Amino acid sequence: MRRLACLSVAFPFSVAAFVSGVLGIALALPVTARPQLDLDVSLDPATRAFAATARLSDDEPGRPLAGFTLAPGFEIVALKVDGRAVRPVATPRQGRHWFRLPAGAKQAEIRYRATLAPLKALDHREVLRSRAPTADADGSFLPAAAGWYPDPGELFSYRVALALPPGQKGLTPGELVNERDDASGYRAEFRFPQPADGIDLMAGPYVIGERALTLAGERKIRLRTWFHAELAPLAAGYLDDSARYVERYDRLIGDYPFAIFCVVSSPTPTGFGMPGLTYLGRDVLRLPFIRATSLGHEVLHNWWGNGVYPDWAKGNWSEGLTTFLADYAYKEDEGESAALDMRLGWLRDLAAVPPQSEVALRDFTARRHGISSIVGYNKAAMLFLMLKDEIGPAAFERGLRRFWREHRFRSAGWAELEAAFAHEAGRPLAAFFRQWVARAGAPALGIAAAERRGGDLALTLTQSTGSGGEAYALQVPLRLVFADHAETRRVTLTQARQTLTLAGAGGALAVELDPDYRLWRRVDPALLPAILREVFVAPQSTLHAVDTEPALQAAARSLAARLLDSGVKEETAEEAPMLVIGSAPAVDAWLAANGLPPRPANAAGRGTAQVWAGRDAAGVPYAVVSGRDAEALRALERGLPHYGRQSWLVFDGGKVADKGVWPPRTERIAVSGGRAPK
Repeated sequence: MRRLACLSVAFPFSVAAFVSGVLGIALALPVTARPQLDLDVSLDPATRAFAATARLSDDEPGRPLAGFTLAPGFEIVALKVDGRAVRPVATPRQGRHWFRLPAGAKQAEIRYRATLAPLKALDHREVLRSRAPTADADGSFLPAAAGWYPDPGELFSYRVALALPPGQKGLTPGELVNERDDASGYRAEFRFPQPADGIDLMAGPYVIGERALTLAGERKIRLRTWFHAELAPLAAGYLDDSARYVERYDRLIGDYPFAIFCVVSSPTPTGFGMPGLTYLGRDVLRLPFIRATSLGHEVLHNWWGNGVYPDWAKGNWSEGLTTFLADYAYKEDEGESAALDMRLGWLRDLAAVPPQSEVALRDFTARRHGISSIVGYNKAAMLFLMLKDEIGPAAFERGLRRFWREHRFRSAGWAELEAAFAHEAGRPLAAFFRQWVARAGAPALGIAAAERRGGDLALTLTQSTGSGGEAYALQVPLRLVFADHAETRRVTLTQARQTLTLAGAGGALAVELDPDYRLWRRVDPALLPAILREVFVAPQSTLHAVDTEPALQAAARSLAARLLDSGVKEETAEEAPMLVIGSAPAVDAWLAANGLPPRPANAAGRGTAQVWAGRDAAGVPYAVVSGRDAEALRALERGLPHYGRQSWLVFDGGKVADKGVWPPRTERIAVSGGRAPK
């Protein structure tokens, strides 16, 4: 099972000539009949010539092969069915060619070939959309979605024997059965005995690094790096950290499901996860924080996404659960301040999404733009945080392990997650999952009144759903601020307006609502710091290129195309978020003419370019990019799109010299009703 998703990032060794035998064990699985695909593949990246022989079989009595699909760019040279030559007849089916086999077919042998597309330079958005099989001496990638192998249209097991010319090495997901690298070229065989719904193939001029890892119960797996030569010095660190993450999740969830884990470098800015491996852009791998963040995220996907498969028709839960147990968990490891910053970032992102653009979690399948990632990653991660708060850490961890035991190498949806956690919590969780999974949107919360009544405190809380739908059932954290201390209580809010009495809290001087941001909710934008992403992801954002010089105008439009998810719109829409780009003098003049604050002191006079976010008097977000010249603006195209969660940045060329987020404010109300009791 593949899980392909681009990483959200701010953008060793050699092996013996011949290795034979699997280091590690194939985990025991229930025996389930499924088709078997055996592939012998020859690929010459220099000429882009591809040739393969595939044998597709199914030995289950009474279940013959119906047929297979293949992408139109692949030419079938010969087709045999149960040993007899058959003329291939193609029928179009969803962008592929469907080849129906004669009735009762048990085995098909397909010889086919193609000349693959050349490698193209892609940005991070184009990588998500591109599914063409490409070949190049610097790196070849045949994603499963390209339809490069005969696909039976259901889960299958496979074996791939790969032949490459000298200087090239390659792999597919699966156990490495044998390998030879000599003057005649590279030969390797991979087996994937678990149910799979696709095969991804990668090749390149790789230097391989390797180490063995022994897990609990003397289980052994192989760790590998497949790096371009200039990345080889990074291999030791990637192997060490891969081992650390595999051990962490093996303890938390259950047995690591594969016999190998590989980190593979790509010539394009990919951030893909497949069973037992991650395929990362060579520039991404160089970033110093990747090992501390994204690597663990991709390791964890071997459990969620590639170990338990999302039921795509009912929503992709795996990105959110992985974000919660990886990205967010690492912030918790750093301390509560770092975790709070991430939660606040999730809600800042939500504030940038127009309510009418939100979708329900059950409708999220994969990230296609900024808004979908805010729902599929951030909202889902916050759901698991709220669930953990709701049922307790012990029951939550037991629920994870139960879900893994019951659904490993099977498809599962939100309903199966709910059942596992409800079992371990000892109570129904249907209402909780229904309101957060099946329903689009989020409530906005407020404190309408806080009144002292003797020794008690009467609080009136409100919630608005925006669409007029039924109220959410929420466990709302409240911080009660006393003269000499503060304490947190959780109250149940189930109505649009509800008055609650907090016994013994009459001495509180003030009340803060969800001050640690542990609920998925729409926060008043005035309380949240402005961030660049509010403009980057907004559907109606407009570009204001404020210079008249053609070179600066061209640089502004080119940069805007990289920054704005919705594309470049230069017409002015009323109350539309604004992206202002230009030289420093032109930017300063434009801000003054439009009644907006001058450039912030954090950025004034520093670096070759300054970037900052704000909101105008009506609360409409804007982002300003000020460069020394056209060259300074062009230098931002690669890095700036990855810093949407910042409020301000200073660049020296293409490198970030300084950055930060404006401080947030907490919703707080003073307690009324006379002197506090002593």
